[in-house]
Amino acid sequence: MSTATYNDSTVETLEKYISALEEPKWLSSVRTAALDRFREIDWPNRQDEEFRRTDVSSYDFDSYSFEPTGGSAAEVENPVGLSGTITFEGARTLRRSLASGLQEKGVLLLGFDEIARGTLPQAVAEQVANTLMKGVENADNRLSLWHYVTMTHGALLYVPTFLELSDPFQVSFNETGDHVLRSPEVVVMGDTGARFTVLHRLSNTPEGELLVNEGIDIHVGDSGRVDYFLMQNVNIDSTCFSNGLGTVGRDATLHMYSAVFGGLLSKYRFDAEMTGAGGDAFLGGVYFPHEDQHVDLRTVQRHLGSKAHSLTLYKGAVICEAHSVYQGLIHVDHDALSTDAYLTNNNLLLGDEAQADSIPTLQINTDEVRCSHGSTTGKLDKRHLYYLETRGYTPEEARHLLIQGYFEEILAHYPEVVQDELHEIVEARICECE
Repeated sequence: MSTATYNDSTVETLEKYISALEEPKWLSSVRTAALDRFREIDWPNRQDEEFRRTDVSSYDFDSYSFEPTGGSAAEVENPVGLSGTITFEGARTLRRSLASGLQEKGVLLLGFDEIARGTLPQAVAEQVANTLMKGVENADNRLSLWHYVTMTHGALLYVPTFLELSDPFQVSFNETGDHVLRSPEVVVMGDTGARFTVLHRLSNTPEGELLVNEGIDIHVGDSGRVDYFLMQNVNIDSTCFSNGLGTVGRDATLHMYSAVFGGLLSKYRFDAEMTGAGGDAFLGGVYFPHEDQHVDLRTVQRHLGSKAHSLTLYKGAVICEAHSVYQGLIHVDHDALSTDAYLTNNNLLLGDEAQADSIPTLQINTDEVRCSHGSTTGKLDKRHLYYLETRGYTPEEARHLLIQGYFEEILAHYPEVVQDELHEIVEARICECE
């Protein structure tokens, strides 16, 4: 692949970037399709409903340099308790591992540098191309299209038909650099009846200002199940955008969890598209902005097929001068009869200057559905604090216990390997409230 550095994001530069990449035609076609739409629209502004509460007009997106992935991953021994791992440092695929016997069963865990060399079987390549192209078609702003054009590095996980794995796969991005763009992409393909778990970790070095523009594309085949856990904790000087799409087939299940803690500005969106009868999706998220962080999260439960179920539960706490925005949408298509969907957003305000906006919405285009939403924003209940204090807890202990318990409804589902880290992050934020 080309290892040149590109210093702006003009259409002319992006055309040169695509033409210089040595990769399969189907992957170049995805980039080109995204570029065709990219050139037709402007960067988001406050006239766009999704960005009305998150102002990105101060960003000079053309000033960030970027480069494609380079090098080859070192094959290492697979850690106990994981089905496989792939680790990135900057745009480089650093190391990779698979549990014994999984490669022979048809499991693929590859970096985009390997995909560029044409290592994918044709049948899998066609599925990946279709999944990425669907992401391009779903993108409705220039930032997400910019991601599909650049895709500086990323991972593909493919699990074949009716293979069920109890240990999670771990995909880790440790981004490096200063004033650079990183566009990591994760493609997860579960074939018919495949059942497995993915842990996605995104962090960066303590120093350096990064613009991370991430993409996540998940396909859950009929009767399959994917549990996907995202954990983001980039430094306070960096900015993180993330767009994801999960398609859920007939009688399939997708559970998507997001824990967003880092970045001066974080803008996350995940769409669950229910295409088959009997499909089930759960979107769970936690966020805890502090200092002057701004976090904006959006979920879309899009029901296209009949008799599917979806549930969203996002819980946040806000301290200092931080600001959180949650936007949730349940969209039910004309043909999505017997849809059952619910959306909940809860917010804790832990400071007088903290702000939380909650905008749950419904768009129902048919009858014979059961859809509703709920939202709460407030402070810790004094009755609960009093209850704990009368049973021997100090006021500080009671406060810590209630806030940790508030998040546990989501965090308890995360793989054990990151449980301690998640609780430490939350505990550190709670201590800032005192």
